[in-house]
Amino acid sequence: MKKILSIALAAVVALGFTACNDKGKGGDSALNDSISTAFGELYGSGMGQQLKQDSTIKMDDVMKGIKVILKSDTSDHAFMAGIQIGMQIQQMMGGVKQQYGVDINEKAFMDSFMKALKKDSVNQEEMMALQQSIEPMLKRAKEAKAASDPVAINNKKKGAEFIAKKAKEGGYTKTKSGIVYKVLAQGSGANFTDKDVVEVKYVGKLIDGKEFDSSNGEAAAFPVTGVVPGFSEMLKLMKPGMKVEVIIPGELAYGVDGREPKIGPNETLVFELEAIGVKKMDAKGGNQVPVEVAPTEMK
Repeated sequence: MKKILSIALAAVVALGFTACNDKGKGGDSALNDSISTAFGELYGSGMGQQLKQDSTIKMDDVMKGIKVILKSDTSDHAFMAGIQIGMQIQQMMGGVKQQYGVDINEKAFMDSFMKALKKDSVNQEEMMALQQSIEPMLKRAKEAKAASDPVAINNKKKGAEFIAKKAKEGGYTKTKSGIVYKVLAQGSGANFTDKDVVEVKYVGKLIDGKEFDSSNGEAAAFPVTGVVPGFSEMLKLMKPGMKVEVIIPGELAYGVDGREPKIGPNETLVFELEAIGVKKMDAKGGNQVPVEVAPTEMK
């Protein structure tokens, strides 16, 4: 929907400015009418098809909005900038509602917005500090949203039951953080560290056995610190040649966000991992050199 509005607004504004700048110029009126009709059909057909994808959009309301723009004085650049900014704010508010469950208080927002808008200047440090203050609040809002989301609640419950069942089975180890793993083949050498980029074959499944991702039998390279927390923790418990099955609870995987469309909120993940090798930094800290080990068969 954002893309549709952006395209529509850009087209209307661009055509509006052009029309304004050409006021008073002559031309073939019949040709102008033909071009106008063709443009109208082109834009109407394209935008109509896109708008019809959203059943909540009322075409009469769309027409009201278009007429407001077309009847405005497009020579007033400040007014047009205000229209664009207003639409961006509206889209932002909708995004915050959808992602974090927060209803932006329009009065509180506009009071703060107008005060900040009229400032003589704002330095980069102030902007950074403001952004950093917002992030933990959004995190709390997201957690509150997840706490009332029936899908997230159900996924977390099923995941906990699955992990508890596996933890009781022989051969599984549960870490302090909550991941559960079983060693399928021992490796050799030193454990991986945060500084390593590990080459690993993997298959990822949901607790119902449905596969959501895999390396297709080939080794994929992962920075130990560049993956979800549970995956990172498991890599640091491994060494070259080692194979494991690891179960990662949702909060140590993709959390309340999930990873649509395959991974839902608070979804517990099951990985089968085989560490093929590690890429270590050379003595000068330059290019990374792969250190390969022969894969071992699963026991």
